[in-house]
Amino acid sequence: MIIKMDKKFEDCSVGILGFRGNLLVDSLKKNNIRNYKLLEDESDISNNLDFVFVSGYYKIISDKVIDRVRYGIYCFHESPLPEGRGHAPIQWTILNNRNNLTISMFKIDKGIDTGLISYQYNVSINEMDTYKILESKRQDGIIKCFDMFIKELDSRIITLRKQTGKGSYQKRRTPDDSELNLETSDINNLWKGIRICDNDKFPAFFRIGDKKVVLRYEVVDDNK
Repeated sequence: MIIKMDKKFEDCSVGILGFRGNLLVDSLKKNNIRNYKLLEDESDISNNLDFVFVSGYYKIISDKVIDRVRYGIYCFHESPLPEGRGHAPIQWTILNNRNNLTISMFKIDKGIDTGLISYQYNVSINEMDTYKILESKRQDGIIKCFDMFIKELDSRIITLRKQTGKGSYQKRRTPDDSELNLETSDINNLWKGIRICDNDKFPAFFRIGDKKVVLRYEVVDDNK
């Protein structure tokens, strides 16, 4: 699908939504785009906006809002869409033994992570990457996708493609999912379960009797 713009991107009105919006603002500033505003909620999305970019916003944007924005609302999801729609993409990337964290930038439609793809960017990961490192790689991938999108807009053309392949949905994870099963797991699987946990927000833990033992991990380079 091709969308032709009738004005330059720097002349467009842009909205930024979500707690990772600072990453997108930095890219806009780097590309000398100044006509943007920060949105607190979908209620701030008006008919006056040409684009809305969303990162770190975990509410479903209602159908009535999607069509308000002239050239569309664009979101980022950390899986190779259509595989891995839904929740906790970083954790499921590790649990599904993927070698890359794929950042998908797509135009929101009325489904859940089903929209047309603008860019997909792969960030390589390895077995020693912790949640903190994966979060940093997520942010790097989002910036790369967004920068490429902005560069394409110099031509006043937005190129979008359908998601292809078999779709899948990943379930929501809660802090209870940070529990380690010591009886059925070997050390490799235990490490997989530990490294997708956030030491502060949802640390790994196991139980002994009626006691909960919380683990906070650190990766140390023995060569230093």
